[in-house]
Amino acid sequence: MYLLIAANGKLSLEDSDNMRAFSVVEEESGLAATQLSAIATPAEEQHHWLDANAVVELSGRKNDQQWVAGFWDMLAKVEAYGYSDMEKKRVKAHVELA
Repeated sequence: MYLLIAANGKLSLEDSDNMRAFSVVEEESGLAATQLSAIATPAEEQHHWLDANAVVELSGRKNDQQWVAGFWDMLAKVEAYGYSDMEKKRVKAHVELA
């Protein structure tokens, strides 16, 4: 799954059934710095920490208990690798250009 930042700044969660990957995709370079400021904080080079609850909201599936459980399970599995922080409820994603 990936968080798409459209050229117009709109955020949307795409490929949301893919629980094996997570990233941020910009339609135009440099959008992440401004468009993610409400739901994320910059991390190391080309990465951001995103509010996991905001990602659930963007999915449009917050009432789908099975999907929400799968999302949190994905985050729990990658915490050991430094890609999520379950206590702070956030997920780290690299930013790439579409």
